[in-house]
Amino acid sequence: MLSRENVTREVLSSLENQRAVNLMEEKRRRAEAEEKSPAVRALLAERQQMFFAGMRGAFASPDKAKEISQNMESRMQEINKGLRGALLAAGFPQDYLQPVYRCSACRDTGYVGEPVHEMCGCLKRAVLARLYQSEGLQGLEKENFAAFNENIFPDEPIEGRKSTQRGYIVKLRKRCEDYANTFAPGEGKGLLLCGRSGLGKTFLMNCIAQRVLERGYSVVVVSAYKLIEAMRRFQFGEEGMDQVQDMLSCDLLCIDDLGSEPMLRGITISSLYHIINERRNTNRALVVTTNCDPKQLEETYDQRIAARLCDTGRMQIFEFVGVDVRRFAGR
Repeated sequence: MLSRENVTREVLSSLENQRAVNLMEEKRRRAEAEEKSPAVRALLAERQQMFFAGMRGAFASPDKAKEISQNMESRMQEINKGLRGALLAAGFPQDYLQPVYRCSACRDTGYVGEPVHEMCGCLKRAVLARLYQSEGLQGLEKENFAAFNENIFPDEPIEGRKSTQRGYIVKLRKRCEDYANTFAPGEGKGLLLCGRSGLGKTFLMNCIAQRVLERGYSVVVVSAYKLIEAMRRFQFGEEGMDQVQDMLSCDLLCIDDLGSEPMLRGITISSLYHIINERRNTNRALVVTTNCDPKQLEETYDQRIAARLCDTGRMQIFEFVGVDVRRFAGR
């Protein structure tokens, strides 16, 4: 698991390296152009001399600084026009000596805006791409609201209900998307997605995770099995401290398939309670999928865990019903 903060630092470090590469390329291009074209070399030398002379003149005669600046600007335009012509004549593009960068918006700094700096789109995309490669988040590029297809659900009435399964899942999808679009860290509002296998719980959980991640918040997606395994390793001092810290501190923790994890004496119940309760105490949100209904949660775990997962003041409970769409689709 990679925290968003660590990934952002890694990407910014790579951007710093990119800027160093850009500078080397700028120097290489200048040397190449000067070697091939005496006219380019002369104009570049004149531009540099004029700049330093103008700076010295402005410092020596502050009252004439404005006039000096205007004269410099006029002459600079003439020199730059001459440079473009000389570059073309030497077989180079006329912008060959312009600053080199991959992103024109931030010039490979990762931030835009003045005076308030904000993350550039290129930095956001790079962070997301790196996060999508990390454990637990690898499927989020494909499992998102845009890829959700209600047509795989049968358009037939659910037994005992007026709605069709397709109509029902469309409503659940909207409620999940509304949750993801309005998610705010520190509110501690979560979801419990419960129902039998093959009804779309995990897919919609991943849709939520992808949207919240895309909006700039930290997300950890972990199966209940891997959560218990990480807690076991941590409890016995083997490893897993970083994983446990990520699960406790991320803005949104998504636990998939609660009820499938091994029931280890002295580990499973206490570990789940610790994660759920600590996140509750710090108002950090939780999304959980499970095949258990609220009554089964209390029977499988204990009243403390079930009460926190089913607390309607903190958790919305979405019940998934119908037939297994994997069988319906012939998979």
